[in-house]
Amino acid sequence: CKLPYRKIRAQPFGTMADAAPGCKVWVGGLERGTDKRDLEDLFRDSGKISNIWIARNPPGFGFVTFEDPYDAKDACKDLDGRELRGKRIRVEISHGKGGGRGGG
Repeated sequence: CKLPYRKIRAQPFGTMADAAPGCKVWVGGLERGTDKRDLEDLFRDSGKISNIWIARNPPGFGFVTFEDPYDAKDACKDLDGRELRGKRIRVEISHGKGGGRGGG
């Protein structure tokens, strides 16, 4: 059985598109000055992190990608509602592209 040829656009290694289902966590309510090190410090004990991305325009949210979906789930359970840099944050499993919480 031959499949039709389909050109696939290459993604750079390590992009958010590489995340396995259930491994990417949306983090909302971030203070404007929050950086990757802040999120690394907060999520470090939850499991092995493969990527962190923080929005700058508009600010206030980001994504942490874990290598294991169980670690992502545990991070949501353990860290949702915690304070980071004086603000209460939301932590949820990302559900793919789209607006609103958990998107992306």
